[in-house]
Amino acid sequence: MNRVSSVKMRHKQTLEILISTMNRKDLSFLKPMFPNHDLADLKILIVNQTKSSNWLESDYENIRVINSNEFGLSKSRNLALQNASADIVLFADDDVVYLENFENIILAAYQKYTSAALISFQFLNDSGQLKKEYPAEEGFITSTKRPLSSVEISVNLNSFRKQKIYFNENFGLGTEFPATEEQIFRRQILKKGMKVAFVSKPILIHSDETSASNQGSESFIKAMSAQKFLAYGNFAYLWLLKFVFFLFRHKFITAKDILKSYQIGSKAIQNIKKSEA
Repeated sequence: MNRVSSVKMRHKQTLEILISTMNRKDLSFLKPMFPNHDLADLKILIVNQTKSSNWLESDYENIRVINSNEFGLSKSRNLALQNASADIVLFADDDVVYLENFENIILAAYQKYTSAALISFQFLNDSGQLKKEYPAEEGFITSTKRPLSSVEISVNLNSFRKQKIYFNENFGLGTEFPATEEQIFRRQILKKGMKVAFVSKPILIHSDETSASNQGSESFIKAMSAQKFLAYGNFAYLWLLKFVFFLFRHKFITAKDILKSYQIGSKAIQNIKKSEA
């Protein structure tokens, strides 16, 4: 009798790009985002935050659109997460440019780091240089100190749905605290005992400034202070004191701004206390 051994085929993971945008009337913005790709080869979900008169539609089977009357970047990201349909999803803004082979880099990373719930990558500036400082080595990480940009983030969708992890909608563009939502997102993942990895390969070009480049701004101080309250509770006031003097020493603020900056951060802590109560 012949014995036939069956080999279980490894599931080929799929990737979906989750694009947050506003007030779009057509899909022409996609071509500059993917200059090295045929749009028909990509799985894309667009969340278009808009008024009803600016409804966006897609004629592509592989490009889905959700039009929403709610505003706020974290709300957009969460709506995309709730409606995504691939194994791996990648967060995207509408002003980035993806490099050739980016999708294969991402899928290969999840083959290498199979237990990762989140994998982040690198991105470049217009000159082709790394946009910011990254860890010296790739692999699993446990620290929440290093800044994270949303366009670097990909996630294993099944892991997130099981744990019901979403962006905190009090943070992100369009809210009182218009930054640091990525750090809060990553912290939730690590607190749940899930794994986070970093891969030292660039996947896109992004010309906008990172939030870290404008640390002395009122909006950044507010967002950072509120984020630290979520992490440290009332010890955030002590952190804020150190942070204000850090800003002064590194010339993000002047001496006359020290008290004002502390008051801005202190008020932000009080406001996030109320919001999260």
